[in-house]
Amino acid sequence: MLPSSSTANLVGGAGPQTPPCGIFEVTKTEVVSGQQFSTGRYQINTFGISCDEVMGDAGLFSQFLQLEDNEALPDPWRFLEGAIGAPKFVSGPAVGFRVQRISD
Repeated sequence: MLPSSSTANLVGGAGPQTPPCGIFEVTKTEVVSGQQFSTGRYQINTFGISCDEVMGDAGLFSQFLQLEDNEALPDPWRFLEGAIGAPKFVSGPAVGFRVQRISD
């Protein structure tokens, strides 16, 4: 039996098993929780949270990019250290999103 996509993503498994939310364009290099996001296009996948909450100018990823380099993520969010593959942000068990760079 395969793990659910939320479990696979939370523990850094084989990757998303649901369709991506879409593409997010990062227009200047930013640092979020010590993770550098260079200019380019990023595919976003969510688990346990809606795409609408993460995508767009008012979405969580955009809010995270606007933080100062050393500023902490808003509670209860954290960067999942040691995640295999694309960077992952989580707010609890099986709730979060991953951000994978796909092009410059």
